[in-house]
Amino acid sequence: MKKKIELAMKDKIATIKFIDPDNFNALSRETAKQLLEVLKDLKDNSEVRCIILTGTGKSFSAGGNIKEFKSSIENGTPGRLMDDLTKDLYYIARFLRLYPKPVIGAVNGWAVGAGMNLALSCDVIIASEHAKFRQSFCKLALIPGFAGSILLSHQLTWQQAVQMSFFGDTYSAEEMKKLGFINEIVPPEKLEEISLEWAERFAKGPTLTYARTKKLFFDALSTPFGEQLENERQMQIKSAESEDYKIGVFAIIEKKEPEFIGK
Repeated sequence: MKKKIELAMKDKIATIKFIDPDNFNALSRETAKQLLEVLKDLKDNSEVRCIILTGTGKSFSAGGNIKEFKSSIENGTPGRLMDDLTKDLYYIARFLRLYPKPVIGAVNGWAVGAGMNLALSCDVIIASEHAKFRQSFCKLALIPGFAGSILLSHQLTWQQAVQMSFFGDTYSAEEMKKLGFINEIVPPEKLEEISLEWAERFAKGPTLTYARTKKLFFDALSTPFGEQLENERQMQIKSAESEDYKIGVFAIIEKKEPEFIGK
């Protein structure tokens, strides 16, 4: 079994890297399973305070593996393949949005189809000037998968989402930043450095607060306004009982930087 994912740990930052550049880091069934295994292993690791997700070569990820799609059609099992593949991919999409630590998408190159929506599932995106994005699903007569129907419709106007999904055009990093998808665009040689700077800032922050904020953002997608307000209020009460709250309050009074512990 060829290794598709590489994990590196340093200073409480976990860097997950796609290492299948010959296949443009496509999200094959095997790649999806390996990514899911790594993410599950990191979930309960208290030493991890931030994740960076990135690729190698010319692609962040080219999305679905066309060779797998072709084989499934020839074998008469396209539905079975899609069922098997999307179970893991959709679990990953939800997992990243609810992962209790910040996730940075360091987009080094092409982010296509599910690869683009994988990037959009990260909390922030730092993109190389060479990064390109494309909702390529329509080229295969597929709907915008990997949570695309949620990610696009909640961040874009209806008209922008339709144009991006129906045409499958390529968008530059600059165009994606104008649409609000990208936090920072950097020269290719600076991508790792700047991503680590962001990660270090996150790692020093109140990670329990980050987890609660992400959960509230996620729930707000489908919760009535009044109910969400009460959820938010109750979460604020719990937050006021945390150790990091005490640390933050006393740090401000003492005019020093807080040293949060994530509890």
